Amino acid sequence: MRSSIADKEDVKKKLTITIEVDPDAGEITVKDDAGNERPVKSIVVFGGDAEQGILYLFGWGASADAAWAYKEGFLHANDCDDAHMKNFYKQCACHLAQCLCPRAFRQEVDPEELVDQWEAEDREQGTWH
Repeated sequence: MRSSIADKEDVKKKLTITIEVDPDAGEITVKDDAGNERPVKSIVVFGGDAEQGILYLFGWGASADAAWAYKEGFLHANDCDDAHMKNFYKQCACHLAQCLCPRAFRQEVDPEELVDQWEAEDREQGTWH
C-alpha cells in the first residue's frame, strides 16, 4: 500500500493539498507540494471546529472505496504506532457509538441487553446480506 500521510514533524511550513475531480472521466487526483500524487477512486475531506460548531465536508466517488481507505488508515495508524492517528480513530469510534446509541456513554444500558435489542431490531427489519 502506498500512503502519503504527512508526518507532523515534517510539516513545519504551509502545506498545500490539491484535489482535482474530473466528473466526466470519473478520475480524482490528489497532489501535495511535498511531491506526492495519487490517483484515487474516491475522496472524503472533512474538518471541523467542535467548539465553534463549524463543519466542512466534501465527498466524491465510491463510498466503498472511501470506507476502505478509512479502514486502511486505521490499520496504518496501528502498524506505525502513530499516537495522533490512533487517537483520531478512537475519537471517531466514540462519536459513532454515541450517534448509534446515546445511552451507551451514559451507562444506562447493559451490553448484553443492548445486543439483544439490536438483534430484535434486525429481526423486525428482515434478513440482510
